[in-house]
Amino acid sequence: MLARYKNPDDDARGPWLLSDLAARNQYSKGRYPITTPSGHVIDGPPAGSYWRISKERFDELNADGRIWWGTEGRNRPGIKRFLSEVKQGVVPQSLWQWKDVGSTRHSKQEISTIMEATAASDLFETPKPSGLIYRVLQIGSDPEAIVLDSFAGSGTTAQAVLALNKEDGGNRKFILVECEDYADTITAERVRRVISGVPGAKDKSLKEGLGGSFTYCTLGQPIDVEGMLTGGALPQYSELAAYLLHTSAGISAGAAALERQNDDGLFYSSDTTDYYLLYRPDIEWLRSNDAILNEQQARRIKSIGNKAVVFAADKYMGQRFLTSMDITFCQIPYELHQPVRV
Repeated sequence: MLARYKNPDDDARGPWLLSDLAARNQYSKGRYPITTPSGHVIDGPPAGSYWRISKERFDELNADGRIWWGTEGRNRPGIKRFLSEVKQGVVPQSLWQWKDVGSTRHSKQEISTIMEATAASDLFETPKPSGLIYRVLQIGSDPEAIVLDSFAGSGTTAQAVLALNKEDGGNRKFILVECEDYADTITAERVRRVISGVPGAKDKSLKEGLGGSFTYCTLGQPIDVEGMLTGGALPQYSELAAYLLHTSAGISAGAAALERQNDDGLFYSSDTTDYYLLYRPDIEWLRSNDAILNEQQARRIKSIGNKAVVFAADKYMGQRFLTSMDITFCQIPYELHQPVRV
């Protein structure tokens, strides 16, 4: 593209590319005669087209030496577009050749090398070329982007994100979702290997390792709301605690890390807030007084000194009192219980 810029008239502003003065878009000021430096009169633009600028603007550009008339000064004029004034790069084209972004054959060879397998069919039959995803990210992502791949397959997207980060120093993050049984053995394993380095890779960066890190998570059992409401499918304490923590505060701690730590139901602490859950997977217990937040518990929670969020079936005091204690009360689904006050 740069080679197309020339400077046949030795313009001090450097190389330029000729742009057509005529266009098919209708323009109310786009029809007027033009007289060339040689005296030849051009009655107007070609049939079905319009000059893309007004007569006044044309005269300004001509006075500034930005109109090209040909070496003999009698050609139909064009506008000089100087390379020094053009934004670097070119507009991406819709057709990408396999030589530039890879092919199915290349992608199979690539994953075979990464996973040290004899054939891609032993691993994944339809991998995408990492070069293709890399090109998409080059065009469509900024250095701080979060890239979501809801059907991660062999993990090509993660590799492309890490490769581009290493290339331009970006801080892109990826989220991969895969429901098949190869999520760990292929998808996540590929990411592990490209991070640490692939000894057999021809690409120097991939051979050295792309760097970065990731967290591998699996989904637990879903919270069955209908089952909860009838008492027929009550989640375990840690499962409900993880669900409530994530939905209320956006914190993902994992059910394995969340257990009841004291009699008041403390299950998680951040730098500023403690989280409590009064709960047992027992419908009769949930209907009892033990499942209801009382004043003594509230005062003990307050005495710790942090802000608190308490999840429970019900409470014995008003929110104004709890607010004075820096306690936010959140009721777990009311239909889950029928509290009995004594």
